[in-house]
Amino acid sequence: MSNELAKIEGLDGLQLDKYTEKDFDAAASSQSYLPRLQLMTANSSKCKGGEIGVNSYALVRDQDYKDLGKNVDVLLVTWRPKALETGEAVISVYDPQSADFQRIQAKSDEKDSGCMFGPEYLCWVPSKKTFATFFMGTKSARRESANVKALLKQAATLGSQHIKTPKYDWYAPKVQACSTPFEMPGKDELVEAVEKFNNPPVSEIEGVEETETRAR
Repeated sequence: MSNELAKIEGLDGLQLDKYTEKDFDAAASSQSYLPRLQLMTANSSKCKGGEIGVNSYALVRDQDYKDLGKNVDVLLVTWRPKALETGEAVISVYDPQSADFQRIQAKSDEKDSGCMFGPEYLCWVPSKKTFATFFMGTKSARRESANVKALLKQAATLGSQHIKTPKYDWYAPKVQACSTPFEMPGKDELVEAVEKFNNPPVSEIEGVEETETRAR
């Protein structure tokens, strides 16, 4: 018996694949929500395992992490408030007036609480032709978030900055304007993404995932 892999051959010019990679992502995902952008620092298990470069951005969908490199061009579309609590489950809350949001916000200053809050941005990621969220929930990220907000409805490049104190040093998000032309989303696609982003449930409970929970 031959060990040679079976292949479809001799069908030049015949298109077997009707659907796109985007269609596959939509069908294969177990989530109804958008993928997220995340700055992966040295403490991340994905970086320690060599799956993602240190201080690179990842596009995260379910448990699939795609390395986007240390700088990512995006279109910044809009934002919403978010509080996040991690543990056996991941709880996301979007109403800043709610008791859960305020509880998570208050706990965020506690060491190893697994709680964060801050603005979350809707981004178009042209390199992957998809929309994604970008949550700026740590203290360092929130300090940079005003610069992100100033670039709303514009092209921007997400990178990182090295922050040092007498005791610690770490990397946090950094943003700057982007002048590199890139493919924009279609109008219908944009409207659909904005509608979905602007109308989340009061709260969401998700499975366990890797998040940047350090307070810095």
